[in-house]
Amino acid sequence: MEYRSILGERGSMVGDDVANDLRILELVDDILDRNRDEFLRELYLEPLSREETAVFRLMVLQDLIMNDVYKMVEGFVEGIRKSERLIQLKEEAYDQHKVGLHLDAAFTYIDAVESFYNGLSAIGPRSEGLKQFLNYLEQVINSPYFRSMKERAREAKEARDRIIIKVRFVEDGIKVSKYNGDGEDLTALVERTFSIFKDGNGEGVKWIKSTGDMTHIHAAILEGAFRFYREEYETLRRFMEDFPTVIDEGVRSFAREVEFYLTYLRYMRRIMERGYTFSIPSFTRDGSMHVKGFYNLLLVKAGKAVASNDIDTDGARRIFVITGMNSGGKTTFAISLGQLAYLSTLGLPVPAVEARLPFFTSIMTAFPTEEDPRESLSRLEHDVVRALNIIKRANDTTLVIANELFSTTTSDEGFQLSKLFLSELSNRRSYCLFITFIPKVASLEFTISLVAMPSPEDPEKPSYRIIPGPPPKEYMAVRIAAKHQLLYDDLRKVVK
Repeated sequence: MEYRSILGERGSMVGDDVANDLRILELVDDILDRNRDEFLRELYLEPLSREETAVFRLMVLQDLIMNDVYKMVEGFVEGIRKSERLIQLKEEAYDQHKVGLHLDAAFTYIDAVESFYNGLSAIGPRSEGLKQFLNYLEQVINSPYFRSMKERAREAKEARDRIIIKVRFVEDGIKVSKYNGDGEDLTALVERTFSIFKDGNGEGVKWIKSTGDMTHIHAAILEGAFRFYREEYETLRRFMEDFPTVIDEGVRSFAREVEFYLTYLRYMRRIMERGYTFSIPSFTRDGSMHVKGFYNLLLVKAGKAVASNDIDTDGARRIFVITGMNSGGKTTFAISLGQLAYLSTLGLPVPAVEARLPFFTSIMTAFPTEEDPRESLSRLEHDVVRALNIIKRANDTTLVIANELFSTTTSDEGFQLSKLFLSELSNRRSYCLFITFIPKVASLEFTISLVAMPSPEDPEKPSYRIIPGPPPKEYMAVRIAAKHQLLYDDLRKVVK
């Protein structure tokens, strides 16, 4: 039986525009925390193209959310890692140490595999992913190679346990002889001598690390020991030669891939400790989208006040036009929903109280960019080119997030361009969040108008709540201008 990936399958690398506009790279860095594993980083930057794979992953996560399953998987991964570290240490060690390290790696691996199989079988996972891996492990454990390695490892350990030597320090070096019951056991003396360090009262000492924590002196002692225990040494050596491969490649792959889930669950716990919620997204088939209480993960990390929002559509209209006060949270709202949709395409729980949404096979963005003097295109031309590229690729499972597109032209021209762009997306049944300062765009019959609301306590401050409603009659800029007597009529009086 071949190992089937616990990830289901890999996705495709996210585009640079989406990664930058939705701040996906920052989010992934937060998820990984201090872990700089490039393999894991790639997984978080590969959204899936198939809903079935996302559901496969979400089912695995529902198993792993259970604490006993999580601990069992985490312990299994650590066991495989420990075995891998011992194998790596063996490669760097003196020849005399290799046989013992190889045996330790085998015992660690065997114990990890059997303990995990027995423990997880008793729990009975529900996800197809963990069930498949249990079936795979069963075949590994019952394979002739594994059973023989286990039996021979036991014999090798018994041989090693018989190796007991006496070490005597003399003027010109160290004398090694076979232990025959005489001599003093220095274990108690060593423990007594160094007990002061257990309480942390001792002075700091400088420790100079040697290869594998084992020096040429240890190797020389073992060399002497093997002269007295040739049969035992041969048992260890033959075990290493007969079983050169300790870790099954499928087991190794699982231990590496399952870290994708464990890392995200650790991240979720850090966020939830601050009082926030995650939910398992469900994917709708009728085009509807109902997301309740979603919020911005990066703001949570920054320790700022985080407002939650909702978004709803029955699928008949799929174009959301967001207007409202300046600095009212419109862009944050769009980025938050974009990140939520992105996480759902990775097959991960999302930052919301409830999330029912389509599975987006593509997410595209169009955010403001600085003009590049090396290019011949103006900012407006660049916006038009991006809009055309989006329209060419958009379909009924596309989410487009556009922020202040066509904002460098007049209001009338901006309205006409916005209308053309959004009409084409609506004809393709695409989903779109369109942030604009042109109120007329929100009046298009195929759009849903959302507005950034001011604070009820202070109309000049934002509430960061985005709710359904018509565009405001006046923007914050107008209120600020009126407050400082900078409206058109005020300026005319000054000029006169």
